[in-house]
Amino acid sequence: MFRLAQDVRYGVRQLAANPGFTAVAILSLALGIGANTAIFELLNAVRLRSLPVQSPYELVQIKFVGGNRGIGLSSSSDAVSRPIWEEIRRAHPAFSGVFAWSQHQAAVGEGSGLQLVNGINVSGDFFGVLGVVPWRGRLISTADEHACPETVAVLGYDFWQSKM
Repeated sequence: MFRLAQDVRYGVRQLAANPGFTAVAILSLALGIGANTAIFELLNAVRLRSLPVQSPYELVQIKFVGGNRGIGLSSSSDAVSRPIWEEIRRAHPAFSGVFAWSQHQAAVGEGSGLQLVNGINVSGDFFGVLGVVPWRGRLISTADEHACPETVAVLGYDFWQSKM
């Protein structure tokens, strides 16, 4: 214990004798700690924290890649046609549930207040498979799938509070 105290006193004397080196050392430590904290927070938000849904560890994403090879995919993206999606949903014995989704922009509002918002198009099983329950109202179901897409929507709480 005496040796540790001696070493600490010696280190403090050396830092006091060299203020330029001390400033660079403290600045380097501060930048390094700050950068590591920022990177960890980003990874924690994106990869480490689980999704706020029922059984997030059971979710699997299946993507089709390679363009149109005669299986209903468009050449510009990995979008699946409606008949292919219906077949996947009908015959999925390996999964407890399946759903489809795609990114979408929608016009919300009336007249001069019309604005584009980002959203997703989802199949009717989306919320049921994820185990999401509505705070208010109801969620989209399979009965809504064949309706006009503009007639049914689910709003996030933050969007509802800020825009409605």
